[in-house]
Amino acid sequence: MFYSNLILAVVSLLAFVLLSEVGSANPFVFGIPPYRTDAVGSPVQRTGFVGSERRAQVTRLSEPQAIAVDHAAGQLYWTDSGTHEIYRANLDGSGRQTIVEWTPNPRGIAVANDKIYWSDSGIHQINRANLDGSSREILLTGLSDPQGIAVDRAAGKLYWTDTGTHQIYRTNLNGSGRQILVKWSHKPLGIAIDSVGRKLYWIDSGNHQIHRSNLDGSRHHVIVKWAPNPQGIAVDDVGGKIYWTDSGTHNIHRANLDGSGCETLVKWSYNPRGIAVDKNGGKIYWTDSRTHQIYRANLDGSRLEILVALPKRS
Repeated sequence: MFYSNLILAVVSLLAFVLLSEVGSANPFVFGIPPYRTDAVGSPVQRTGFVGSERRAQVTRLSEPQAIAVDHAAGQLYWTDSGTHEIYRANLDGSGRQTIVEWTPNPRGIAVANDKIYWSDSGIHQINRANLDGSSREILLTGLSDPQGIAVDRAAGKLYWTDTGTHQIYRTNLNGSGRQILVKWSHKPLGIAIDSVGRKLYWIDSGNHQIHRSNLDGSRHHVIVKWAPNPQGIAVDDVGGKIYWTDSGTHNIHRANLDGSGCETLVKWSYNPRGIAVDKNGGKIYWTDSRTHQIYRANLDGSRLEILVALPKRS
């Protein structure tokens, strides 16, 4: 009897709330809070049940992914799979602007020779454009699940990882001459190039490892045998260090180029993703898709700063 009365009371309460919402002047869909606008982009419009009033709904919530530094131009570039856009800003985080307004699921990004290159796993492509986003073109299409990308400026080569084929590739900067360099890597994500030592580094988050090889894929071996959930990687070929993010430890790490001397630089970051090194400026930059922010610190992890705070759920 008690449970019957309880169920009846709950049903009555729900019916009252539903009738109140349908008859109200400001209807909202159940489970969706009142909509608001945010700083990045124009809000998408959504109509309530009655249709008498239109309200702004933020559907483009920020999920910053890969990040790249152009020290010569003093610019920072990053992809955002939440807003489906690509941005740039000054190295201190000021002057943020959207340079690519629509790309379904942008992942890796690289800057070289007055061009930006990025992978999009949503449309299975690698694209490039001018630094301001103009003259956009498709370099590679029909890919499986492209993720991290890196550019070897000296040799004019583009490298990328693909978690769909479990392979690592390279091609000329115009998209020609595609080669498979590594025929099997469980879940390759971030990738980086040591332009001085002529080595290739990449993350395998499926095997919880970091790998290194020659730029042609030869002499492939594991240099970090255990990393809970590594994501992005960057190389300081002048300082002789690799840096990586790990969303399993929630930390930022670095080690020598052979994987020895591993140390933790930043001991807490919710979900760190991409990372970049400004070796000339003595800084590391990384994204956090959980806090919706971009950070920087000195190469030893000191002087931590929040550079860019992006739209997030209220």
